[in-house]
Amino acid sequence: MAKDIFSLLNKNKKPLFTGTVKRIVLWDIAIFFLLFVSSNIFTIAITNKILTDNLDERLKNEIETLVASFRIQQDTIKFVGYSEIKEPDFTTINSGAFFLQVYDKNNKLLLCSDNLKSFGTIPFKIPNIRIRYEFENLTAGNHQLRVIYTPMLNQHNKIEAYLQLSVFRTEYSSIMKKIILFNMLNLPFILLIIVVVSIFLAKKSYAPLNKIINIAENISANNLNARIKYDAHPQDELGRLRDTLNNLFTRLEVQINQISQFTDNASHQLMTPLTALKTELEYILKRERTPDEYKDTLTMLNMQTDKMISIIKSLLIIAKYSSNSEINKNVFKVSQVVNESIKPIFTNHNIGYEIADDLYLRGSYEGFQIVIENLIDNAIKYSPRNSRVIVKAENTDENIIIKVEDPGFGINDEEKEKIFERFYRSVPAMKGNIQGYGLGLCLVKTIVLAMEGKIKVEDNYPTGTKFIISFPSVKVL
Repeated sequence: MAKDIFSLLNKNKKPLFTGTVKRIVLWDIAIFFLLFVSSNIFTIAITNKILTDNLDERLKNEIETLVASFRIQQDTIKFVGYSEIKEPDFTTINSGAFFLQVYDKNNKLLLCSDNLKSFGTIPFKIPNIRIRYEFENLTAGNHQLRVIYTPMLNQHNKIEAYLQLSVFRTEYSSIMKKIILFNMLNLPFILLIIVVVSIFLAKKSYAPLNKIINIAENISANNLNARIKYDAHPQDELGRLRDTLNNLFTRLEVQINQISQFTDNASHQLMTPLTALKTELEYILKRERTPDEYKDTLTMLNMQTDKMISIIKSLLIIAKYSSNSEINKNVFKVSQVVNESIKPIFTNHNIGYEIADDLYLRGSYEGFQIVIENLIDNAIKYSPRNSRVIVKAENTDENIIIKVEDPGFGINDEEKEKIFERFYRSVPAMKGNIQGYGLGLCLVKTIVLAMEGKIKVEDNYPTGTKFIISFPSVKVL
């Protein structure tokens, strides 16, 4: 039924009910229907128990009165309450009639009420002697009865006879049938209400989500600065979805801007040596040249080729370390990297090393070497000639701190984050005509992050720059 409704409503180009909404509605219908059926079964069971308990209480009170009317002396049973069973309830057949039968222990009928002569025989069974009262439902002819049994004991607590007292339960059975019939007749209407309510709840529940989706659909690559505005608490599911998508759009905007900037800068950086190569080739091919001129041209071509190779090599290293899965996570000693790979490169420069001997890191030996080499080279380029650059490495409680300090030009606060972007050149570098491609610090940060470290830049005192890197320390026993 629910599927037919969906098929009729989904003939539009844009369906009113998506697959998710259908599933939610069908689940709601199933749950509501089960709750309805369960509640009706429970109600019927409770009603039946209450009606049966009323009958049982009536039978119990009456049979206790009857038991008091019997006297058992020397295995002889005497009935002294004839006035009790001469009442209309025992002599006539009506909705409130009682039917009494008394049997001895040999299953012989001793006494019965007068109305049984017109009603007929009611089946009798020996009751359970371990309980005082035993109830059961019986059918006699076309009548349904509720029956109670109780034993009669002598002075020695031995059973001498059994009493059976019955009443009609047809009226109560009729009530139960009417309740069941009423529920069955109401079932289609209840099911229809359940379907309508389920659809309403599903559409109402997904309305805020659809609103967020519609807003998100209007955000494109050319409109990434737009954000989802929806009034919801940050801890609410819809509020969390809104904030998550907005954060995603912010990251995408940053990434797209960086890609755009990277494309422009990369094109510019690669076009410069390519243009120089093209110019030199055109110049040398215009006419015959002397051997020295050919040699100068080849030297220029070689130099420009080295520039392109350097740029491409740096980009490849950045790409490699952007994927942590490609990095060897080996343990190495910091002082060993500095002594064997860093000091030989900068023998002609004024570098001061303050490296503790017992520092170990986990990551790439070659990557760490590139980090220190680039930071020292950067410090030398941006400092006055023969200035002293300090390289420190020390251990704190949980981290190893690497510092590279120079007394150079320093970096403006607004540029402290930009310097780690690809191809970004700081203002002092541009004004001072300092050679570089703007990839060194980007490469440094990429490797540091790949080794689960952090990097920041601070002003040195009184002038210059201080790069501070922290890595998780490794204890080697």
